Amino acid sequence: MNQSEIPVVPMPTILIVDDSPSYLAALLDRLERHGFLIVLAQTAAEGLMRAAFAEPDLILLDVVMPDIDGFEACRRLKAGKNTKDIPVIFMTGLTDPKQKVTGFDAGGVDYITKPFQIEEVLARINTHLALRRANRELQDMIATLAKAREDLVRNEKLAGLGALVAGIAHELNTPIGNSLMAASTFEMQTDDISRHITAEGGITRKEFEHYIENARLSVDILSRNLHRAADIVTNFKQVAVDQTSSQRRSFLLGEVIAGNLLTLQPTIKRTPFVIQQHVPADLMMESYPGPLGQVVTNLINNAILHGYDGRSEGLIAVSAQLSAQGWVTLSVEDHGVGIARDDLPRIFDPFFTTKMGVGGSGLGLNIVHNIVTEILGGRIDVASEVGGGTRFTLTLPMSAPIK
Repeated sequence: MNQSEIPVVPMPTILIVDDSPSYLAALLDRLERHGFLIVLAQTAAEGLMRAAFAEPDLILLDVVMPDIDGFEACRRLKAGKNTKDIPVIFMTGLTDPKQKVTGFDAGGVDYITKPFQIEEVLARINTHLALRRANRELQDMIATLAKAREDLVRNEKLAGLGALVAGIAHELNTPIGNSLMAASTFEMQTDDISRHITAEGGITRKEFEHYIENARLSVDILSRNLHRAADIVTNFKQVAVDQTSSQRRSFLLGEVIAGNLLTLQPTIKRTPFVIQQHVPADLMMESYPGPLGQVVTNLINNAILHGYDGRSEGLIAVSAQLSAQGWVTLSVEDHGVGIARDDLPRIFDPFFTTKMGVGGSGLGLNIVHNIVTEILGGRIDVASEVGGGTRFTLTLPMSAPIK
């Protein structure tokens, strides 16, 4: 790295607010020697103005000043959007412990007692500047993690959309295949009857009646299968809208569960496992069907990946019922290998997985927990024992909170 590429680190800015010119001069001289950029103010009002303008890294604030004292000035700083996070160190000749409590309640982080020793002042300044840098780094990390979480949720939605496309293609194969077969058979019969009509002797009544009977059968097959295809497309269209928009609407829980199970068909049919649905047909909710469907899909995939790991058969049951208090209880249960007792408290933690490196990211159950608690307004519980299977139970309000 050449000299022009060396990053320039800005000098920390310190605002000193004190009505004593001698203290201001002494601090200015000593602190500038140690590489700090100093801003001075002789009144609290002037200090508040300079704090908003200069946005210093730290403020040294005298307690006893005319008009506005240091405690009130600190309260106003903490009430300001751009100054609330600036650490404030009080400077005071007072030794009353109650005054210190008042200062901490006002938002101060430390005290320097007058007359001060410059070594003590430097030590406290460096400590709180380091803490502020660490806090900023932590805030940046939190923002990065929040962005990563948004990306993960977005990727989950894209993965769900991919499964949706695969599911609709798979489900449409049968009705479209049946329709093509009926149409081609009817075409052959029509060509055959057409040749008979143009040939010498024409066709008999019996031959024509047979053709009409086959025509009715072909039309019936075409109608039933094309209606089936149309229903599949309509169902998948609604599931796609729910998964990508996360809109709140009224829906029948059984229909939403069934729609999401259809999207899993390509995955399920490659496994020896069976999924059963036991949801009352009239159970209506006012909630977010897209996130709810994502939860159910993740729990079923979790049962296939973990619950029945190494098993050649298995049943996954999705059940729901309405409680007397107006809450919906929705469970996803398997009879697989179960979860170790020591792992149970950690299964909703981000990145916790027993499948790291073999397809498990450790994010599925964490995403499930966040959706259930933050979007659907409910809670999720798990009951499991090694060798005895696992049951995840969602307790959800019939009417989810409005985001």
